[in-house]
Amino acid sequence: MSSPILARYSCVLAALSLCLFLMTNPAEGQTKPNQLIDQMIDALGGPAFLDVKDIHTTGRFFAFTRGQLSGSDIFSDYIKFPDMERVEFGPLTRRTTQINRGKEGWKIAGKKTPETQSAGETEEFLKGVKTSLDYVLRFTLKERLTTVQSLPSEMIDFKRVDVVELRDPDKNRIRFYIDRDTHVPTKMQVRRTDESKLHEEQYSNWHKFDGVMTPLYLSRLTDNLKTMEIHLDTADYNSGLSDNLFAPPASK
Repeated sequence: MSSPILARYSCVLAALSLCLFLMTNPAEGQTKPNQLIDQMIDALGGPAFLDVKDIHTTGRFFAFTRGQLSGSDIFSDYIKFPDMERVEFGPLTRRTTQINRGKEGWKIAGKKTPETQSAGETEEFLKGVKTSLDYVLRFTLKERLTTVQSLPSEMIDFKRVDVVELRDPDKNRIRFYIDRDTHVPTKMQVRRTDESKLHEEQYSNWHKFDGVMTPLYLSRLTDNLKTMEIHLDTADYNSGLSDNLFAPPASK
């Protein structure tokens, strides 16, 4: 028959073993990465976010060269998943339009003859699409070869953020920095397999449109140098954008 002293000693040993296990296996003491991703998607709108087929936003962008403001204009952006986009820059009197549809792309400057984008330009467009927040959360996560892992949490602007890293089937490294209180992403970093540059997007001023949380402020950086700021005025989801909007323009 065991004595009370031995029983108490066994409990102490068990508690110490558990502490040592958690110290040597820190991932076991953290929230699982898939749970963090699920929380983020729920915060972004859950089914309303995942069921988005097209997006139309308007606002103003600010371009930066070597970190210094170099230009600004209004824009209207149309996206239809998985790989179509039309962006109109400037007012109607001096509008410039860029259209991309998969591996095809065109540029239209005012009344000039439409210009076909180069293979390099359309390839860069597709790389950007497939490593964007909208595409990754709606499509890449479903792919069998995508892997997800948790990284140590960090402090950003005096707030604790959880960090989750994805590797897509092309081995691009994608990191989400997720606000621990609101569960929306504060930023996303992408390092593609075919280049050394670090691409980053920072998000803030979140508002809900059509059931989908949307950052009205977005900042883009390359190797920690700002390249663009985007300030949204409106956002419409699932407005039924026609494929004709992304058709090749008629030659003039």
